[in-house]
Amino acid sequence: MAKKRTKVGFVGLGLMGTPMAECLLKAGYPLTVWNRTPEKMEPLVAAGAKKAVSPEAAAKGADFVVVMVADDGALDNVLFDEEGLSRGMKRSSLLINCSTTSPAMSWRAATALRSLKVHYLEAPVMWGVSAAQEGKLQVLVGGSRDDFDRAKPILEAFGKDIHYVGEVGKGATMRIACSVMVAAMMQTFAEAFVLARKTGVPFETMMEILHAGPVESPLYRFAEQTIVNAGGRPNFYLKHMVKDLNLATDLARQLDVPLPLASQVRQMLTIVKNLGKGNDDFSSVLDVMAAWSGVALRG
Repeated sequence: MAKKRTKVGFVGLGLMGTPMAECLLKAGYPLTVWNRTPEKMEPLVAAGAKKAVSPEAAAKGADFVVVMVADDGALDNVLFDEEGLSRGMKRSSLLINCSTTSPAMSWRAATALRSLKVHYLEAPVMWGVSAAQEGKLQVLVGGSRDDFDRAKPILEAFGKDIHYVGEVGKGATMRIACSVMVAAMMQTFAEAFVLARKTGVPFETMMEILHAGPVESPLYRFAEQTIVNAGGRPNFYLKHMVKDLNLATDLARQLDVPLPLASQVRQMLTIVKNLGKGNDDFSSVLDVMAAWSGVALRG
């Protein structure tokens, strides 16, 4: 694929979208960007991207359009509003939805775009901001195999661990399933942390044991950093984790699958969000568990 002739639009420049778009620029793709909050476009424009006045304008002439937005409603808006992407995408272009959205939303988007002769691929991502900045995201792809092969050079600009999961809906489902696991692991870490700290086990000793033992996980290293570097930039918003768990419980109801643990974790994270921590990292469940347990999280 000749990068200089392959035009890319990018919609959604939030916590993850901005570094992903930066990776595409660094890879040499001509990039047109749009974001609901215009000032978030300025750093990318300064780096060489073009600024669009609407999603429709971002899609004009693009061979690929990457979307990274918060949820089903946001995706529906940028696709199908009066100045949405569907009005600007040319025939045979390919929309790559990197957002974590429901399988039902993916099916709806794919069907509507197919009627316009536009291709659709879901490609939700795993890991957080640091991985996005380094172009090392995990990407879980759902769609046709031909569309996956065609889009792979674009995905490789911001992802290093790229998996073709199956047809539309499969990538979204796998991403939601992963969120269930990640959320449960963080809640487990929070409970184990306050239990050990309550008895006076030193923080450093606890982390040494976790990193060297059978429960070692990169997730716990993220949690450790949020304790050590309080007030740092979130790696993944807590409000988005709650959204992911809502998607999981909705899907489970449709499939008649019990999710007893995920349902309990969802309740806990919803409490934390409603305490005003929705825009904090989802590891802020630690703060609430520590307060409930009378444990000093830091110091």
